[in-house]
Amino acid sequence: MSGQMSDVIVVGDDEFALVEPESGTLFDVRAHGLMPVTMHSANTRGELARYRINDGQLLLSDLQVGSVDQPPALNGVTPTTDEYGQVWTYLNLDLPVEWSGDLIAGAEPILDLYVHAGFLPVWHYEKVMTFDIEAGVVQASEDSSAAVAEFRAERTAPDAPEDDDNVFERFLDSIKLRMGFGDEATNEG
Repeated sequence: MSGQMSDVIVVGDDEFALVEPESGTLFDVRAHGLMPVTMHSANTRGELARYRINDGQLLLSDLQVGSVDQPPALNGVTPTTDEYGQVWTYLNLDLPVEWSGDLIAGAEPILDLYVHAGFLPVWHYEKVMTFDIEAGVVQASEDSSAAVAEFRAERTAPDAPEDDDNVFERFLDSIKLRMGFGDEATNEG
């Protein structure tokens, strides 16, 4: 699989790649009448979202969807298309996202760790932010860059122990902000 494009979240002047939950889970395009098709090899899921946090509210600001036919308007915005008529873009949606859960986002990818397959894992980023979001409203946020750097150093050291199958999941749980780490995230938007 080719390296995949992650959804993006803008916080202040900083742009982060969405690491967890998986791209495409904060906003359900199918629930809004959109049926995405593959846009290209770097986006096989057929959708790419740009979110932002504005005054503590999670918003879907822009969205691209692969579609053979023109998709419907979304939040009063009619999409425009590329010259081939297969990638449709919604700009300035400012649509509140009623999602709840832990959000982990990374910026400044470490090129020496890059693997051209799938989505980059959290430890491949220098700057990492975690957010606790309830019904689209940020309850808490934290810079988790130091914890991620420590994990990366432990995993890449020449004498690093062999990883068991759950080491990465346990690490992600350790940087999440929500109480009850096993709680499922919900998407109402």
